[in-house]
Amino acid sequence: MKNTDLMDAMGGIKTEYIVEAAASRGQKKVIPLSAKRKPWVRLVAGIAAAAAFSVALPNTSPQVANAMQNLLVVGNYFKLVTFRDYHYESRKHSADISVDKVAVSGVTGPATKEAKKSSQAVNREIVQETDRLTKKFKASLKKGGYGSLTVKTKQVTNNRYWYVVKLTAVQTQADSGESSRYYVFSKASGKQVKLGDLFKSGSNYQKAISQNIIKQMKQEMKADKNKSYFLKENGNPDGFSQIKKKQQFYINKKNQVVIVFNQGEVGPMSMGSQSFVLPNKLVAKLQR
Repeated sequence: MKNTDLMDAMGGIKTEYIVEAAASRGQKKVIPLSAKRKPWVRLVAGIAAAAAFSVALPNTSPQVANAMQNLLVVGNYFKLVTFRDYHYESRKHSADISVDKVAVSGVTGPATKEAKKSSQAVNREIVQETDRLTKKFKASLKKGGYGSLTVKTKQVTNNRYWYVVKLTAVQTQADSGESSRYYVFSKASGKQVKLGDLFKSGSNYQKAISQNIIKQMKQEMKADKNKSYFLKENGNPDGFSQIKKKQQFYINKKNQVVIVFNQGEVGPMSMGSQSFVLPNKLVAKLQR
């Protein structure tokens, strides 16, 4: 589709531009789309998150302790670098997409190679997700009505052990809602950490964590009548009973494990996204 055709289909464009970081100079330049650039640019970006699988979680292993000692120079280690911003606006639609990539710098030691490898993998995943959201938004322009898309990256945790980044997408269309993805990396190993990596094999962490979350949900509903969670044990066949194997989570600044559910996943959309901090005693038990 030509630019003129796209403008007609969207009822006239008020603003459409791209701000692209000039990596070599650390500056930004504004590139008009009229300069023979397609309005739908691939959002090459990535963010990656990182946090340390060594952790300040209970029962840190001797291997992890050694890994931290081998990390001689930490410096910035992981950091977010603005890669590309995409902004679009018409009378009925708008998009605001700010995508960062994770860079590895200021660090020497055994974990450096793994850190670069893992950050590149997460960056690719972020590109794929932002491409998917952008294509979906582009398709909605042809259907009429109103709609918007906002995609942002944010650093959640950056301490001695962990680096965590969140990718959040907010869509206001027929199926409007907010969803987030968290990326947790270890500064000891340089690797991306999944929830199951934190616990001992055979610990049945999914069941133990789920039971604790259900307990927290019931306590919250008892204390606040405006809160209502979907629980399978209350007769809701689609209600919550157990966390997923690839459950969204992150490590907060206090080195606590936080389980996250997207908007509408375990409660009404009006409650937004929900998070539950796991007790340190439970985490320690699952690591033994």
